[in-house]
Amino acid sequence: MQHRRLVIYIFCLIVIAILIAGGMEFYKTKVLSDDARTYVLEDLRATNPNADVVEILSWESKTNDAGGQYFLIKARVSEGMNTPCPKRTHYTYYYPAQNFVPGTPERVVYGCSVCGGAGCVIAFPEEAIIASHTNSGSSSIDAFIARYTDAVPAVTEEGGNWIVTWTSAAAGYGYRVEIAQNGEIRGVNSV
Repeated sequence: MQHRRLVIYIFCLIVIAILIAGGMEFYKTKVLSDDARTYVLEDLRATNPNADVVEILSWESKTNDAGGQYFLIKARVSEGMNTPCPKRTHYTYYYPAQNFVPGTPERVVYGCSVCGGAGCVIAFPEEAIIASHTNSGSSSIDAFIARYTDAVPAVTEEGGNWIVTWTSAAAGYGYRVEIAQNGEIRGVNSV
């Protein structure tokens, strides 16, 4: 009878030890994940103090060849969201595999030009802003922005199209531009 109790106690201790070890691994992963997110956002805000948007786009847990865990983190930095020519850059971090050194930044939107027509995809709000005044059919918006330097855009998505609304306090009116995913201007209306 005592032998059976001893076996039960040992079995319970083993189960408890396994649960504690699993809990510690979960906690370690959770802390590492939270730390990684915090460090990436802090680093991007410090290196891009004028950014309008700094956000984590995706992250995933990976294992290197040596069996070590790291996080592959992709982030976005957008600047000039209230201007006619915003910029968007994507950053990739390998944390802590490369001592928190980010990969080469990918300039996604820059230069104030975007595609239009067949084969084009307007994938980001920054591209929609640029397309709203540079693509074919947007000359009235370009003239509005040139005349009213306080004009600012606001971007939304509706029914698969981009909507860019340009407003100017000095003008007292604005424009609503509907842009298809291929960059085609679907409509320009006064607001």
